[in-house]
Amino acid sequence: MTKALFTYDEADTLLRDAGRSDHVGFNAVDGLIAAVAAGPAYIETNEWLSQIFSGKAPTQTPGALAYRLAQTILHRHGKVVKTLARRPDAYLPLLTNASGRAVITDWSVGFLLGVGLNVDAWAPLMISSFRRATLAPILSVNPMGRELMLDVPDAELDRIAATAHDAIGGAVIALYRHCAKARCASQRLPKLPNPRKSK
Repeated sequence: MTKALFTYDEADTLLRDAGRSDHVGFNAVDGLIAAVAAGPAYIETNEWLSQIFSGKAPTQTPGALAYRLAQTILHRHGKVVKTLARRPDAYLPLLTNASGRAVITDWSVGFLLGVGLNVDAWAPLMISSFRRATLAPILSVNPMGRELMLDVPDAELDRIAATAHDAIGGAVIALYRHCAKARCASQRLPKLPNPRKSK
């Protein structure tokens, strides 16, 4: 790289810029990364990274702002994967933005975006006791997540949400361990050829 990575605060500021309304803050990106790194299915880098850049792959021009931003995001992904694999108890989600404000809802929305990348793989988890016992802190802090917790009374969800900032990290660690076999198995699955490319 010709220039250094952005700090996470700098990346958050860039992503939240009013002129880049299709983008999301770095907290939501971190939630997406957590779902990709800890979830039940392997997701190709280009597939999840393009979700952050309005459905398009970021430029590959070294030194360009979007390139540096993508490299910063990939660096965070690599750090999360390595931490969960080697020192899981050291994992911490990024739940504050550049202004020091807690943005747990944004993080949770990003996590659900990651879930949406492979709904079929996540479906068994979302109808299991694991969802209620472990993922509740993540799902309780935004309306979309609560839609997946209709079997839990609102009062209980409010209680869980009140301490979610302390529990989300542990939920991601538990998810990573729970999904380890399924994630590895999905990574070994052969990729089917694209029929359009064979024409």
